[in-house]
Amino acid sequence: MRLSPLDLQWVMNAELLPLAALTLVAGALGDRFGQKRIFLAGIALFGVSTTVIGFAPSFAALMVGRFLQGLGEALILPNGLSVLGQAFPADKKARAVGIWSAAAAVASGVAPAVAGAILDHGSWRTTFLMLLPVVAGALAVATAWVPKDSPTSHARIDVGGAVFSIVGLGGLGAGLTSLTNGSGLNLWVLVTLIVGLGCLACLIVTERRLGDNAMLPRSLFASRSVVGANLFTALLYGAFTVMLTLIPFVMIRGAHLPTLVAGLAFIPLQVLITVVSPLAGMLCRGFGRRLPLFAGGAVVALGCTMALRVGPNATYWADIFPSILLLALGMSLAIAPLTTLVLTSVEPDRAGTASGVNSAVARRVALRHRPARRRLASGRSSAVLWFPYGDDCRRGCLRSRHARGVHYRAGAPRLLHPARLTLRGP
Repeated sequence: MRLSPLDLQWVMNAELLPLAALTLVAGALGDRFGQKRIFLAGIALFGVSTTVIGFAPSFAALMVGRFLQGLGEALILPNGLSVLGQAFPADKKARAVGIWSAAAAVASGVAPAVAGAILDHGSWRTTFLMLLPVVAGALAVATAWVPKDSPTSHARIDVGGAVFSIVGLGGLGAGLTSLTNGSGLNLWVLVTLIVGLGCLACLIVTERRLGDNAMLPRSLFASRSVVGANLFTALLYGAFTVMLTLIPFVMIRGAHLPTLVAGLAFIPLQVLITVVSPLAGMLCRGFGRRLPLFAGGAVVALGCTMALRVGPNATYWADIFPSILLLALGMSLAIAPLTTLVLTSVEPDRAGTASGVNSAVARRVALRHRPARRRLASGRSSAVLWFPYGDDCRRGCLRSRHARGVHYRAGAPRLLHPARLTLRGP
C-alpha cells in the first residue's frame, strides 16, 4: 500500500480528529447512559476498527478503520477516567489515578518495542491484528470487574450541542491539517475553518440557551477549579507537545545524532512516569493538589529552558537527557493531581462531561501541533515520528533501509518533503 506524505498525515489525523471532536459527546453520553456501558462500547468499537485496519484492502478502508479507532478511543477515555474516579473514595482517587498513569506509561513503552519487532519480521497488518486478544481481554476484565453505575435516565440528550461540537472541532481540525500540507490557503481550507468556527459559535449560543440541560452546562464552568484545570491542561500539554516535536528534530538535524538515539531518547520519560506517578498521589494526600501541580508545571518549564542548551555539538547525556529528565519528572508530578482535580470538582453525575472537556482540551492541543511533527527526516533517509496522546507518547522509528514495515521508496528525503512512502506487506 503506497502512501504519499499527505496520505500518511491523514492516516494519523483520521484517528485524532474524531478523538478530539467526540470526546465531549462521549463524556456526556456516559453521564446519560452510564459510564460502564459506554466504556464497554468503546472497547468493542476499538476491536472492530482494529479488524478493519488489519484487513484493509485500500487506503479508503484504512481511513475508515482509523476513524472508527478514534471514535472508540473517544468513548473509552473520558468514561474510563469517570469509572476510575467513582470506584474510589476522595482520599484514594489521587493514588488510583497515579497507578493508572503508570500503567499507561508502561504500555506506551512496551507497545512500540513489540510493534517494531513484529515489523522486522512480518507485515504491518500484524501490529494491528495482535491487538485483538488484548481487546478481548479488556472486554472480559471490564465486564467482570468494573462496577455497574446508575445512568441518569431523566437527563435530556443535547443533540444540537453534540452536532455543533463534532462539526466545529472536526472542521477546525481538518482545516488546520489542510493548511499545513503545503497547499496554502485555498477554498477547502477557508470553508472548513469558517464552518468549524461557526459551529463552535453556535455551540456556545445553544449551550447558554439550554442552561443546566445543555451538554456543557454553565454550572460546569462556574467552578474556578474546573476552568483553572482546563487552562492548566492547555498550557502544560502545549509546552510538552512542542518539546516532543523539537527535541527529536534538533537531535537529528541539529546535533546530527544517530536516529536510533533519537528513537530511544524518551524512554526515561516513560520509566519516570511509571515510578513517580503513584508517588504523586501520595503527595496529594499529604499536601493537597496545588503543590504537586505547581511543582510539576515549574519543573516542565525548567525542562523547556534546559532544552535551549542543545546546540550543534550537543551530546545526549550531557545536553539532552537533563531536559528530558525534567520534562518527565514534571509531567509525572502533574498528571495525577490534575486528573483528580477535574474528577472531584464536579458532581458525580457530571464527572464524564468534565473528564471529556479536559480530554478534549489536551487532544486539541496535540492536534494543533500534529502537522509540525508529521515528517522529521535525517540526511540518510531516516525519520522519527512522534505520536503524543495526552498522558503518554507512542514512538515509531521509520528507517528506509532497515525497517520492513515502512520505508522511503526513492532517494534521500528532504526535510518536510520526503519521497513517497510505501507500507510493505500483503
